Amino acid sequence: MEWIEILTPWHWLTVAVVLIVIEMMMGTYFLLWVGFAAAATALIQWAFNIGWEVQMMVFFILSLVSIVAWHFYAKNNPEADPMPHLNKRGHQHIGRTFNLSHAIVNGSGKINVNDSTWKVQGEDLPEGAKVKVIDIVGTTLKVEKV
Repeated sequence: MEWIEILTPWHWLTVAVVLIVIEMMMGTYFLLWVGFAAAATALIQWAFNIGWEVQMMVFFILSLVSIVAWHFYAKNNPEADPMPHLNKRGHQHIGRTFNLSHAIVNGSGKINVNDSTWKVQGEDLPEGAKVKVIDIVGTTLKVEKV
């Protein structure tokens, strides 16, 4: 354990670089903040020439503070999903207009969308009437007359 007593800023910078490189391969953002804490510890150790016990304490405190700060930041600023309707085929049709392929009778009918047929619910309308999709429940599209 003699090596721990002679930690220099170069040791901390090496740890920081290794952690940030690993983070670049993983993409979790966790090790990024620990790497920044190691870099900050190197700067503090270089400026104040502190002992190894204080270096460890500074590193752990900075790691904890940076991870907790990132957690709250990420929770309050979620990333926008670039494709929110991926794997939700019916949601892609909300707001679109179609012609009824089967009349809506007793609140139920059908429309053709590309190469598939979708069940629709809405007010009774004749075949060929224009309808707009306003919502989806399960696999049934809710429509209204246009």
